[in-house]
Amino acid sequence: MDLNVTTAAGGGEGFGQQLDHWYTFLVDDLSDKRTIDLPFLHSPLWPLSVLTLYFALVFYWIPIYMSNRKPYDLRALMIGYNVFQVVVCYCLIRQLVVHGWTFRYLYTCELTDYSGGKDAIGFLYASYLNYLVKLVELSETVMFALRKKRSQISFLHVYHHVFTYLLAWIFAKYVGGSMLTYTIVVNSMVHMCMYSYYLMAVIPDRIPFRLNKLKPYITAIQIIQLFSILGNILFALRPTCGIPRTHILLYMPYMVVLITMFVNFYLKTYRSAFSKAMGACYTDGGHKSKAD
Repeated sequence: MDLNVTTAAGGGEGFGQQLDHWYTFLVDDLSDKRTIDLPFLHSPLWPLSVLTLYFALVFYWIPIYMSNRKPYDLRALMIGYNVFQVVVCYCLIRQLVVHGWTFRYLYTCELTDYSGGKDAIGFLYASYLNYLVKLVELSETVMFALRKKRSQISFLHVYHHVFTYLLAWIFAKYVGGSMLTYTIVVNSMVHMCMYSYYLMAVIPDRIPFRLNKLKPYITAIQIIQLFSILGNILFALRPTCGIPRTHILLYMPYMVVLITMFVNFYLKTYRSAFSKAMGACYTDGGHKSKAD
């Protein structure tokens, strides 16, 4: 009896030690050692805690709190947020370009420089700043909830923001450079256009043209961006390229699903508008029957 208890206890201790070793290996040993002192990055408990709070706020606490209240007018906050996004996206692009980034990172196998050199640290800080920006972007859903814009809290919106945030954490902690920084640059370029549009949408009375005409083009730019990022991933998958496969294998399925959802959204939202503009109809060729 005593022997069995001792054996069971020893087995439990061994399992606990194995978990501890695996955690140390995955979180500490595999990570970029230069990130050890960067806030909100070391432990996976940070992103998990943030997302737990995110889901609780958006899908539970705020809906209950707002059930008998009028939508908040967050116009001033939204103006400030959109200006912030445009500025910080410019800073991300500049940070990488100053430290040697060029468009050859789209197709050339550029590996991460894990040294303490000036340019290597510049790339690392850009990756970390990108992670912080994706953290801030989660607040968009919170603002939607406070404004009672439930229709804007779509599966596409939540999927995009949640997985972008998780991948940005992984990238900053483990990669911090390489040709995959193409995503940061092209995404920042598109976001500068996108958040400029959102800024104008908050103050439409001061804009001398109708913004609705720009909507399809903003979405089209986003889709083109996603396809170019997928191309960048495929270039990184070449057998001759030594970029670690783990991040790519996590990144590629997310990108394929995201492209599918964006294209589906584009077709459902804008196809009829384009068909009317071209004088075409997807049902009867634009001709009404005599019965009509």
